[in-house]
Amino acid sequence: MVKRYTLILLLFVLMLSACSTDKGVPAYIRVNTIPVTTEAITQGTNSSNITDAWIYIDDNLVGAFELPCDIPVLETGNRNIAIGAGVKINGISSLRAPYPFYRFYQTTGNLVPGESLELQPTVSYFDSLQFAFLANFDDISGSKLEASGGTDTTIGITNDPAKVFEGNGSMIAQLNRDSGFVEFQFVETISLPKQGTVIYLEFDYKTTHVLSVGLKSYYPSSGIQNTELINLNKSEEWKKIYITMTRAVSEQLNASNYRVYFYSLKTAGSEPLEILIDNMKIIY
Repeated sequence: MVKRYTLILLLFVLMLSACSTDKGVPAYIRVNTIPVTTEAITQGTNSSNITDAWIYIDDNLVGAFELPCDIPVLETGNRNIAIGAGVKINGISSLRAPYPFYRFYQTTGNLVPGESLELQPTVSYFDSLQFAFLANFDDISGSKLEASGGTDTTIGITNDPAKVFEGNGSMIAQLNRDSGFVEFQFVETISLPKQGTVIYLEFDYKTTHVLSVGLKSYYPSSGIQNTELINLNKSEEWKKIYITMTRAVSEQLNASNYRVYFYSLKTAGSEPLEILIDNMKIIY
């Protein structure tokens, strides 16, 4: 009798498990890449470094997933799906968020248990954004950067295909001594909004040495205040960086204008110092 009841109990448990498994079979949302489209004249390049997909179903956050991803979801049927383009803020892996200047991709899709819905999202900048600085470095007149700080810096535009990220040229800065430092900055100061307005600096870069990026705040009566924004490690490959300037600008309440600067130190005997930059933007 005990054996009979035990067998019945096991069969009942197996039936429950089978029912639970059937109901719990997920559907999948597949996203490989999230490219950006831009208006080239007013918004510059479509270069991007989107690392994550932030998935929403019917306005509920499913999660953030590193690309490429195949995301299991328990929702089924026709659903509203939104995808945000996630980036690493200041290049930091622990600071990941949807880039606030890219629209979310919106679509509807039929989610079927056990099947994968492959989406090919694209995102674009919001139309209301202001581009306070925009340079693609395709010609000398578009450089917009100059040597500063009394350094022995050679700065210009290179058309060497091996050193150009895209287009016809990239900015190049070099040091003509065995040791020393380079410093360069915007040719002109720019006006930026305060009071917590979200501001980002974007650009593509390669550098043989650590590259510091900072902000010069200009005060009519008291001079210049320097604020370091970030230190970029050397990189043999082109990288895209999204640098937040919001706090640095808003903390300088009485500054009239701003100028971004770049600094790199070369120690004696180290490899030749060379910095390449392309597609620079300041957006708010």
